[in-house]
Amino acid sequence: SAGQIDFKPIYGVADDGFGGSVRDATADTFGINFDWLMTKGLGIFGRYTYASTRIDPVRLGLEDGHVNAQTFQAGLAFPDLGKRGALATLSFVVPFDILAGHKFLVSGAGNGGMQYEIEAAYYFPLTQNIAVVPAFYVINNLNNFDDNPTVFVGNFRTQFSF
Repeated sequence: SAGQIDFKPIYGVADDGFGGSVRDATADTFGINFDWLMTKGLGIFGRYTYASTRIDPVRLGLEDGHVNAQTFQAGLAFPDLGKRGALATLSFVVPFDILAGHKFLVSGAGNGGMQYEIEAAYYFPLTQNIAVVPAFYVINNLNNFDDNPTVFVGNFRTQFSF
């Protein structure tokens, strides 16, 4: 898989809309993804997930509700770039976009901004069992607040496969 996002129905903590407890939540989650190797050296990929999480307040008299959220990713993959078995990826990700149920999230839903990220990664095998994976992320509108500063993250991972 060229790129991958791990979607949780709710990031953070949910309450009854007034700071009170909620019962265990259930979620209906639907996802679709595709990977297409267009040419030997170029692929495209995309993912979309939608989730509706039911919120059931413990306090009597409060209405239950739902938190509806989505996430999506689209990107380019460059297999065998620089070496057989290597994989470079560039993608655009919206990791958690709240569509409804803002009042049930302790942190709210931000101030209307939508968090989005641009990610670049390069899987480079050194041997059959060892690879290095540098990655760079640019995160905008962190936690869905459009006045949060842009965050830049660099990561360097060594992967051992046995």
